[in-house]
Amino acid sequence: MSIPITLIDLLPSTSLDAGEVFCGSLNASLSAEGLKNLKKVVKRQANWEVVISSEHNACLPFARWLAEKNHLPLKSYPELAEMNFGTWEGQTPASIMEQNPTILARWWRNPACLVPPEGESFAHFQGRISALWERFMVEHKGKRVVLVAQPGVIRLIIMQVLGMPSRNFFSLAIESGTISQIRVMHDEAGVWASLVTYGCHA
Repeated sequence: MSIPITLIDLLPSTSLDAGEVFCGSLNASLSAEGLKNLKKVVKRQANWEVVISSEHNACLPFARWLAEKNHLPLKSYPELAEMNFGTWEGQTPASIMEQNPTILARWWRNPACLVPPEGESFAHFQGRISALWERFMVEHKGKRVVLVAQPGVIRLIIMQVLGMPSRNFFSLAIESGTISQIRVMHDEAGVWASLVTYGCHA
């Protein structure tokens, strides 16, 4: 009997019309350049069976377009949201550094060691994404899936698959117009996920 294999393509939604600001709960859309990059990277892809998306405005409209274009079912999840950055929302890193030169540097070194003011802790963010990731591997077992989400979510999924500690969270560059793939093998011993490709351009 063949071993079921699930392939999950991770498609980051970056380059927002709000600019280079913290955007977790902020209702920002994709920029024209960001949309162009996403369409370019999926141009030669046509073998997905389901589209999964965050419900954020930077992700869902594109995911809906992709699903309709390829006649695929679309499933969106509020839990797939980016981390909530609290009072940092809508601000650039530079402006935060001007207000407090040390707080952002500490967070970049290890986001688990500091919570953005009035924001979401890294532990909570990691917990909800990890729980949803486990669901995906069960619900879409043996399928080819594309997942559209904001950069932090993509980064966290890859970090979990590789078993990386939180201090290496920002070691993963998540760039516009790229796609990464996770392969999940299901056998009697358990579920085994591995990173097949990372940050590939069209």
